[in-house]
Amino acid sequence: MSQSSFSPQYYEFLEQIQKSRDYFKDMPIDEVKKQMDLIRNPATIPDNIIINEVKLDEKYRMKSKEYLVDGLKIYEDVIDEKWKDFDDGGLCGEWVKIKDMKHTGRVVLYMFGGGYYTGSAKSSRHSTQKIAENAQCSVFAINYRLSPQYQFPAPLCDALAAYLYLTDPGPDAGFKPINPKQIIFAGSSAGGGLAIATALFIRDVGLPLPAGLVLWSPWVDLTSSMASYWKPEMDKTDFVSGELNTRKLGPPSPMANEYLNRVKILSEKIKQKKPNVVRHPSFTKITRFRLYCANEALAIPYVSPMLAESLGNLPPVLCQVGSGERFLDSNILFSFKASDPSKFQLPKYATMNFANSPFKKPTKVTLEVYEEACHCFQNFLIDEKISKFAIKSSCEFINNIFNENTQDKADDRFIDAIVINPNCEVRELDPKFLECLSWENIGVVPDLEVEIDQVE
Repeated sequence: MSQSSFSPQYYEFLEQIQKSRDYFKDMPIDEVKKQMDLIRNPATIPDNIIINEVKLDEKYRMKSKEYLVDGLKIYEDVIDEKWKDFDDGGLCGEWVKIKDMKHTGRVVLYMFGGGYYTGSAKSSRHSTQKIAENAQCSVFAINYRLSPQYQFPAPLCDALAAYLYLTDPGPDAGFKPINPKQIIFAGSSAGGGLAIATALFIRDVGLPLPAGLVLWSPWVDLTSSMASYWKPEMDKTDFVSGELNTRKLGPPSPMANEYLNRVKILSEKIKQKKPNVVRHPSFTKITRFRLYCANEALAIPYVSPMLAESLGNLPPVLCQVGSGERFLDSNILFSFKASDPSKFQLPKYATMNFANSPFKKPTKVTLEVYEEACHCFQNFLIDEKISKFAIKSSCEFINNIFNENTQDKADDRFIDAIVINPNCEVRELDPKFLECLSWENIGVVPDLEVEIDQVE
């Protein structure tokens, strides 16, 4: 497909963001975070939108912490303890609402993207405002804690706290408790991964689940194991770096030094405890490569949802991904695995006990592959024809969930998979996209020399 498929602005954006990625590559992590905040200027607030910034009572994180301490007990030896410290000034977020709209009690809980180390609710207003306008509902965007200061499960703790805030607000919150069936989780990139992780955790601890999930290019595989991640042609169509460690610390800095100290403490704990957690031998053959978690934690389902024992018994999911982005294969595998947990017991090392899983019911999934589109195109190119189509489709999904409660409908098909080209023409998913379902190295941290040869 020629470059005339998208507007000139699309390709100009892609080139600019690729250059900015290279510009930040060797910058101290402290400076990168500051510069990214400056670059991601919040959208102009339209006259019909109201933004209300709020700070949550710390009781919500305290309650969330109680759930996590219990629910993550089997993983505690591979987790940095700092997540338990609420020394960041408090958990904040913002409400995005349509002015003069009658309160419906329907809420989208939005989680921003940024690789778990950058981003904010404010910088995501381009997206949250569009969702509020098109879905005619309130959006609550949460400012979860970020690495390298806070590693896993700090974002999970904050996302769960936001959910508890919505379902059980205090008398000063300004709204009544919201029924979980009137809440939809949405997120892009790392925020999409966090949305799934939060839903998985809620499922696993027996709390009421939200009504649905809207995911834009979710980061579901922190092992970077799938073939599409390493294909050289993705250098032309995506801005996500084709490296195992996509965000290095850069030169020494106060933030980097503190992080390295935390890593040393955690490494010593892992060495002494010798924890027995699900993982693949490839995890520990290389040095730590994620700011977000230790290598030994990569297969925790709330870190890499694609590797979960089962993705069944979740509310309906809409997953949108570009065929020109590195996360293509992982998003496709995630979608099919959720829609048919019994068939896709992958990877084998993480699903050996699937027979005993209480979560075997297929999850209803809608998978939309946007032809040649880059990572999270909806966020960055909101005026592009295909972005408008994707946002409209997301909001139609949201409204269908709210209006029809589709998770209770009987349906023989649990996955609807389609391809949308740049002219917004729709067709069934091509067989070529399904080759990743038989990829032999799912959940294996790549030996780069071998992996690159296999996907060329």
